[in-house]
Amino acid sequence: MEAQDAGQETPIKQLILEGESFLVNNRAAFIMWPDKEKRQTPQPWIMYSPTLPGFPDRHEKWMHQQFTEAGVAVAGIDVGEAYGSPEGRKHFTALYRELTKQRGFAAKPCLLGRSRGGLWSSSWAIKNPNKVAGLAGIYPVFDLTTYPGLKRAAPAYGMTESELKAALSEHNPIEQVEVMAKAKIPVFIIHGDIDKVVPLKENSSTLIQKYKQSGVEDLAKIIIVEGQGHNYFKGFFNCQELVDFAIKRAKAGAQAKLPPKKAPSRLPETVSVIRDLEFSRVGNQSLLLDLYRPQSIHQDLPVVIWIHGGGWKNGSKDRCPAVWLAEHGFAVASIDYRLTEAASWPAQINDCRASVRWLRTNAAKYQIDDQQIGAWGSSAGGHLVALLGTLDTPADEKNSSRVQAVCDWFGPADLLTMPNNVLSNGKTVADLAKTNGAKLLGRTVRDVPELAKQASALYQVSADDPPFLIMHGEKDPAVPLAQSQRLHDKLKAVGSSELHIVEGAGHGGKEFRTTEVKKRVLEFFNKHLKSK
Repeated sequence: MEAQDAGQETPIKQLILEGESFLVNNRAAFIMWPDKEKRQTPQPWIMYSPTLPGFPDRHEKWMHQQFTEAGVAVAGIDVGEAYGSPEGRKHFTALYRELTKQRGFAAKPCLLGRSRGGLWSSSWAIKNPNKVAGLAGIYPVFDLTTYPGLKRAAPAYGMTESELKAALSEHNPIEQVEVMAKAKIPVFIIHGDIDKVVPLKENSSTLIQKYKQSGVEDLAKIIIVEGQGHNYFKGFFNCQELVDFAIKRAKAGAQAKLPPKKAPSRLPETVSVIRDLEFSRVGNQSLLLDLYRPQSIHQDLPVVIWIHGGGWKNGSKDRCPAVWLAEHGFAVASIDYRLTEAASWPAQINDCRASVRWLRTNAAKYQIDDQQIGAWGSSAGGHLVALLGTLDTPADEKNSSRVQAVCDWFGPADLLTMPNNVLSNGKTVADLAKTNGAKLLGRTVRDVPELAKQASALYQVSADDPPFLIMHGEKDPAVPLAQSQRLHDKLKAVGSSELHIVEGAGHGGKEFRTTEVKKRVLEFFNKHLKSK
């Protein structure tokens, strides 16, 4: 990350109080710091929005002074007119990671949204409810349809006006307030009763009402200022009650901790692991892998890359279910990749390719046979390993991302025909916009069919593809068995593919942990990664 003090001759961002400005994701970010003697570890803080070039402005100076004098830092990142879009949230998440991972800031900030900043703050809170200590708002927007209106907001979402309208249930914060209420995020709002720009009724009052309907009305408070609209009335920015709320919540956030990650699965005694090796860095995000090896073998080993599932939106490299292969003479690399909250397609396959290239580049250091690399994944991970095996590798890569064997467990092979992506059985376009496939591609599959094909192994099969072992549950309710059957038939027609239908199994489960299943997987990788 490139950093620059605000006090230098050409600061990245002009601030109304002492602090520093720097770049995150090539965006201007800032911290307004408390005096050194008032700073803490972890540092309580307020995540502010909107952070356009002119914000925070002079009207807010008193308010921010109260925060810093109380030992609370204020930070933000300029995301442009993002209107709470996934692209804008991505930069907020990058700032959050920079401050919490690199600078000792608290795991839970209080969010503060002024005007359209309410869209920034609430949309991020809805997607990250376990990372928010509270939300304060000064005549905040929660309803996209009132401000800026769908026509102006649509470009920020990469949609047309009609597409955004159809997807409002996913993107409009006011329609998802129950997520904040369920997470018991305290809210404090000040709003004028004659606001014509951000109408009180459709925005703040509706949020308060939804908190009441959720049975947590004691967590949401609103001050309605009579006779005031959307203006610079001093009472909006010198509201002691709002200041007290934000300070209290920020300090509470400094005492809170995120739920602990699940502990990595217990290793077999004969296996060792090197955790958190960085195989790629994209902007400010570090991508990591865990490398497992048998302790007793000190020679170059074939490696199998494990790619986790989770609908491209959840999951991690932790608790790798492929570790047992290391007891049979393989190295195993369990990788993370960017999830859909951070980036859309093709980021996911690019990250998987980067892991292959890194393993080849570092083969000598970690005693890996760089000519024998396999890939194994389940569900969304199955989808990605199938594409590692079928997509043409990039022409400009200096080190090949090609793999020599693929084990695909119940991965979607054709996004165009996945039931959740098809208008049928009463589903609406708005329903399609909520699917994992739409989140992966950034648009509904029906809107970008060519991109969906490019992201579907079924359409990428060619005669030079590596051998495949495809395993699928007989009764899979999430990914139809036909997805794997069609991919197998196409691969078999031009090359090598085995299809094993797991009797009685659904979408994964204990049926995939049997001795018979393990035997098939081991025989497949032995045959194609060791026999040479």
